[in-house]
Amino acid sequence: MTAFLPTSGLCVPLSRHRLAVRVAGLVVVLAALLSGVVASPGTAEAASEDTHYQPSFVGAPYFAPGAVYTQNFPDPDVVWDAGTQRYYAFSTTTGGVYVPVMWSTDLVTWTARTNHAIPNPNGQFHDALPDPSPAGSTWTSGDPNFPDEVWAPTAAKLSGNGTSAWVMFYALRVNASGTHCIDFATSQTPDGPYTSPQQFFCSATPLGVIDPYVFTDSATGKTWLMWQDQGEAGKDWSSLWMREISLTSAQSVGWAAGSAPVYLMDAGADWERGVAENPSMVRTSDGVPTLFYSGGLWNSVGYSMGMAKCGPLQFSWTPICTRVGSGQVMNSRVGMTGIGGSSVFRGVGGAAYVANHYWSEGLAPSYPGNQRRLVVDRVYETPGGLAFSHEGGPVGVASSSGYAPMGPTRVLDTRYATGTTSTRALESGEVFVVDLASRITATTTSVTMNVTVDGAAAPGYLTAYACGEPPVASTLNYTSGVVSTNLVTVRVNATRKVCFSTQASTHLIVDLQGRYDSAVSTAVTPVTPVRVFDSRQSVPVQAGNWVQVQIAGQAGVPVSATAALVSLTADGASISGYLTAWQCNGSPPVVSNVNYGPNWPAGNGAIVPLSQDGAICVFSQSRANVIVDVFGYVGPSGQRLNISAPTRVFDSRTSIGVVGAGQTVPVQVTGAGKAAIGSTAVEVNVTATDARAPGWVSVFPCSSPPAPGSETSVLNLVTGQTKAAHVVVPVGVTGPSAGQICLRTQNATHLVVDLSGGYN
Repeated sequence: MTAFLPTSGLCVPLSRHRLAVRVAGLVVVLAALLSGVVASPGTAEAASEDTHYQPSFVGAPYFAPGAVYTQNFPDPDVVWDAGTQRYYAFSTTTGGVYVPVMWSTDLVTWTARTNHAIPNPNGQFHDALPDPSPAGSTWTSGDPNFPDEVWAPTAAKLSGNGTSAWVMFYALRVNASGTHCIDFATSQTPDGPYTSPQQFFCSATPLGVIDPYVFTDSATGKTWLMWQDQGEAGKDWSSLWMREISLTSAQSVGWAAGSAPVYLMDAGADWERGVAENPSMVRTSDGVPTLFYSGGLWNSVGYSMGMAKCGPLQFSWTPICTRVGSGQVMNSRVGMTGIGGSSVFRGVGGAAYVANHYWSEGLAPSYPGNQRRLVVDRVYETPGGLAFSHEGGPVGVASSSGYAPMGPTRVLDTRYATGTTSTRALESGEVFVVDLASRITATTTSVTMNVTVDGAAAPGYLTAYACGEPPVASTLNYTSGVVSTNLVTVRVNATRKVCFSTQASTHLIVDLQGRYDSAVSTAVTPVTPVRVFDSRQSVPVQAGNWVQVQIAGQAGVPVSATAALVSLTADGASISGYLTAWQCNGSPPVVSNVNYGPNWPAGNGAIVPLSQDGAICVFSQSRANVIVDVFGYVGPSGQRLNISAPTRVFDSRTSIGVVGAGQTVPVQVTGAGKAAIGSTAVEVNVTATDARAPGWVSVFPCSSPPAPGSETSVLNLVTGQTKAAHVVVPVGVTGPSAGQICLRTQNATHLVVDLSGGYN
């Protein structure tokens, strides 16, 4: 899975005991830092990390020079170098080298550095840091192949005083008690070798400092060193810090003149278990410094990535960063346990990414089994906060595609472990991946699904999108205690996966209805909406029964049609239930298209295969009136969809204000940044929010407006409700309304329109 989280957060309170311990430790740390001198390392009870991998490479395979590497890579740090147009990744000692370095152009395939001229003590010539020990160091591990122990390196290109250099900071063990100090070495190339090692600083706390990270602030141009102070072994205290640094020569770095330490946060949340480590930072587009870190025990399932929002980067006796919620934003995915060791970075074009390691199996180093492997997530900014995805996005521009009806087939139901391994609800902030590779073809560009939310813990929204793309628009809005449904057409990524992000904890049900496929000849023909069935004119459909509705031969649908695009509405039910539409071949399938409640109408779109007689059947779980409107059909010929990422083309909240009762609003859907000029129809998701009274919303081509009183509905609302509907709408290609669709409301409400593709 991937993670999605809100932008707001609350401080997690500390117990009085924890607070007292932290204040005492804080005084020690600040005294050392403000003195401007390097503190002498103290003593400690035990090191907080393992001793990693010795020359026998226990727990990791050989990090072979010039070879593609996919194995152990703990505490990853990634940096983009514009000069070589490559990403470089560094990790804690593994595979025979102190600091392995590998490069990539796509953040997927990583190749180890080739040999250089300087060997490390183990006889390897491709170590990014062949000798980490500064002059005067006396402690040794006793291992002639690895006399030093190096942790969590970070590298960055620094400039100052008329020169520039690549600088690597790293933590080095300095005594038998496990104390660490932060050292640095320099190079003229990002992949090293880094030489001339020097001690930078130590802490007065017994376990010392570890996990350095270099942050260059895009807002101020200042460069900062971030780190973790480990505190004292056996005591519930570790903290995160930063201080401005400057390059004083091509081989020297110091604290910036007049700088002071900045206290970021400490390990105060329960899930962190006294450990907050691996700090890194990026400014989001709102200008807020955003802290990424890891919390929990490194060899436990609870090890996770955390996030906090920070105040001004200046000296403070109190933490300047506030956790987003609990702080925990990413923990485990399928096949990935204990995600952490976080490091955020900017890549090509300023795109934000975060690197982590994860356990592939088990929680202890061994080979070939348990490994801490590298995973890189793209960081997306969305209206609801930040989202993370390690899935590759769609490749190129989606081809013009015909439509092939499928099923409908239930591919996911978290209530009953259908399509997943457990019966758990999706968590707030979670992004869930649905793999459709076994159900759709390699030429599929997008899929049509009916998406249902059940048991939501709080009001919120769900977004469906191609994994690897940013989730920019909501698909479905829900409230607690109400089952909500919407039809969606969403692009698939290169591995035929679709992602779902949810704002609140909820169960998710997904029914696959069909696919848009570049190799399929059958296509869609939209029509001006026509009502073909309304049981309110006769008798309601009884509980557990269904009604057959003739489609072919009506509303401009020919007998050659194989499926119909319809809007289904349930009205007048006295108890909750659902509607299911199918092609009348036997009993109704175990899927739903509309979920309704007592005394309020509910509707949704569907693409339903037609029977041999050109009909569909509609089943109702409870006694209710059923209304069917036709919006188009699938046949041997028609218009092909050019799918795109959702684009918001209209929002009354930021433009015209509330749409009044009976008002018709035109929306331009073709042109620059929209569907291609000349498109004859579009796919849109229409959302109504803050409805001022019960009523409906109708969507139609502006060139063919319905007479007042003869409208068909795509949304049926109750007061205060937020609701969305997916619909295909014809578009005029000539005249004053060319490229426009129109929306009409029965009563006042705000309206939002997101465009997802055009037909031609």
